[in-house]
Amino acid sequence: MKMNEGRTDASVPIRGSGAFTLIEIMMVIGLIAIMFTVAIPAFTRDYNRRPMKVATEQLIELLNTVRREAIINGMTAELRVDPQAYTFDVVSRGALTSTPGMQGRLTRGLYHLKLPDEIGIELIAVNFELLKDADSAVARFYANGTCEEFTVVIRSLQGEFRKISVDPITSRADYEVIR
Repeated sequence: MKMNEGRTDASVPIRGSGAFTLIEIMMVIGLIAIMFTVAIPAFTRDYNRRPMKVATEQLIELLNTVRREAIINGMTAELRVDPQAYTFDVVSRGALTSTPGMQGRLTRGLYHLKLPDEIGIELIAVNFELLKDADSAVARFYANGTCEEFTVVIRSLQGEFRKISVDPITSRADYEVIR
């Protein structure tokens, strides 16, 4: 007896070539397009928040630097802020010099930080005195690891706010998200 008796050509399995059909390829492309449509706004949102993250990290690092300068050098160090130019400078008291004709203006210190253009200063307080509209603000950090009370609130163009403050007892900086 023959094995193929009673079988038609339709019942014999056909081996495929292993390639994808056009419909399968179109479905995969469609799924990839949907994923990109969902993901691109998230990437854009994160990219727009980058200046605030960078500014916050740089300010925390600068505050740690002024604390370190005071403790290592064994003398008072100052954080000088120009609220109108959005700049921060670290100056060691032993390196303080007066520049003729520069009364009221801050000179560039050992370490300098300028906030990104997308970031502004909403509030500056030293020893609970508001100094946002002042020409300058100075916070002193002492060799024993303490400092004057210092708080700065920065804002981004996207409406984000960060409050960066320094604990006067330990001179350690920290931040909190306000909005």
